[in-house]
Amino acid sequence: MSAFSPLVRYFEEVAEQKSIRRAAERLHIAPSAVTRQIAKFEDMLGMPLFERLPRGVRLTSAGEIMLANVRRMRRDFGGALAQVDALKGMRRGKVQVGILQYMGAQLIPDLIADVNRDYPGVFFSVISANTPEIVDKVATGELDIGMCWAAPTAAPVRRVQSFPVSLGLVVPTRHEWARRKSIPLSECLDQPLILPTPDTEPRRMVNRMLRGNPESLHLLAETNSMATMTRLVLSGAGVAVMTRVTVADEIRAGTLAHIPLSDRGAQGLKLELLVHADRTLQAMPALVLDLLELRFNSYAGQF
Repeated sequence: MSAFSPLVRYFEEVAEQKSIRRAAERLHIAPSAVTRQIAKFEDMLGMPLFERLPRGVRLTSAGEIMLANVRRMRRDFGGALAQVDALKGMRRGKVQVGILQYMGAQLIPDLIADVNRDYPGVFFSVISANTPEIVDKVATGELDIGMCWAAPTAAPVRRVQSFPVSLGLVVPTRHEWARRKSIPLSECLDQPLILPTPDTEPRRMVNRMLRGNPESLHLLAETNSMATMTRLVLSGAGVAVMTRVTVADEIRAGTLAHIPLSDRGAQGLKLELLVHADRTLQAMPALVLDLLELRFNSYAGQF
């Protein structure tokens, strides 16, 4: 049984045969049935797909576009079937993923649990690292998949997904600024600030916004632990510059608020989902990549 509707199958056959009669012979149906389906397809689109000739038919511009997309759809569907077929009977496998430190509690645990329900023999190796290390390990094949800030353009990796991320000020919901829609970094300098360590891209963005004058900060603490930053803000010790997704659970719980920074340089981060540029993933890592790609859209929507 074909996964595609008669409209698509009949259209593709007529396009390849350049004749309704020959298409009908190959489909083992009456030419009138093919004609009805083509007419139905054209009515649905509101445009002719074929130019009728004395001996056969010829694709219109709209028909050429439709045929190219139908063929691509078949290739994509065939690839999906092949991947699913490769997973049949699979009981074991290994997936190696690299993530930024703060992602550990947000996306990966639920993914591992869901995959484990269907494939209990699959082993996950998950490392938390900074962007350069993740990119390097994807490039050398030590990791199947990486999720990190934007990779250098020269790195031998393929960007499966890329999403813009904005920095903001994180404060307790009782803070006087909690209901602000946005805030410039310059207005925060007299507050006790909690920042990521200087080796991180968010901290480098903050330094760029300060135009090389870090002494203007009232710096309370710097750390590469997002959990420590969150706890410090919750305790009322200070305010932190972080991405929204870092404190998504606390925002949902109503304990913290995230105020986007209005500075132009606060919108320059990109979160990326990476694989090696040239290597083909094995069946199980490929399945996990598809799941991550689907969930990454929702995950990135929290920013």
